[in-house]
Amino acid sequence: MTALVESTGELAATDGLKLFYRHYQAESERARMVISHGLGEHSGRYGNVVERLLPKGIGVWVPDHRGHGCSGGRRGHVLNFVQYLTDLRQTVDLARNDMPAEMPCFMLGHSLGGLIALYFAQRHSDLIDGVVASSPCLGMVIEVPPLKKVLGSFMSRVWPGLTMSNELDAARISRDPAVVRAYESDPLVHDRVSARFFTELMQAMETVNQQASALKVPILMQVAGEDFLVNAESSGLFFDKLTVEDKTLQVYDGMYHEIYNAPQEERKRVLNDLEGWLLERMSKVA
Repeated sequence: MTALVESTGELAATDGLKLFYRHYQAESERARMVISHGLGEHSGRYGNVVERLLPKGIGVWVPDHRGHGCSGGRRGHVLNFVQYLTDLRQTVDLARNDMPAEMPCFMLGHSLGGLIALYFAQRHSDLIDGVVASSPCLGMVIEVPPLKKVLGSFMSRVWPGLTMSNELDAARISRDPAVVRAYESDPLVHDRVSARFFTELMQAMETVNQQASALKVPILMQVAGEDFLVNAESSGLFFDKLTVEDKTLQVYDGMYHEIYNAPQEERKRVLNDLEGWLLERMSKVA
């Protein structure tokens, strides 16, 4: 197992907010990747992915979204979903700095981060050479009642920063009890979402789904087959609407939401698929 040598830093968002990031330098670097994490979590929870990628020459940057982890901002709050994309652009620009012209730069996003990554790829196909979406948040597991949508929209206007529990059941993130315990005891994990976040999330999901054909870069979708946190069927519908030629969908039957944190043998299969997909595309530009 490769020992992770982590460096950290801070960037300034366009509105001056502090954005924290982690960087893992690969030896004999052949590619770079930016990871977009999920709701309520942070950049430090992707060790399994980083450990697999570094020996393959893929350097990794993982920022904390605003309102998450060590970055600034009210927990679980955003005024406009596009702020996530603008913030992520800061890390992508950092990762691409001094990058050889022939070296590919990929993006991986999980859950909320998967939605952000897909949105980013639709808007900035010139900045990344492929996108990986892990259990992306493209639909809700339970349809939001009309009354709750109306109430959420009202509160988003009159009290956008009002926060409440995201009602996430930690026991449903992974079948590995150790992962669940670590999540529940992690001081950088939070369970808050704001009224404005809720309405912005709804709009972002609608926009990304409607603009599936705008995605022009190679894409790998890795979807948990037994997901209680996002609607896995929405990923299949989105995949069917993609017009890009290089597209791959992998559905992992029986796995819970955090497929990179599944029990070891299941996780190995997921990471093998991820590694194989990346190496194949890296070989095309070698």
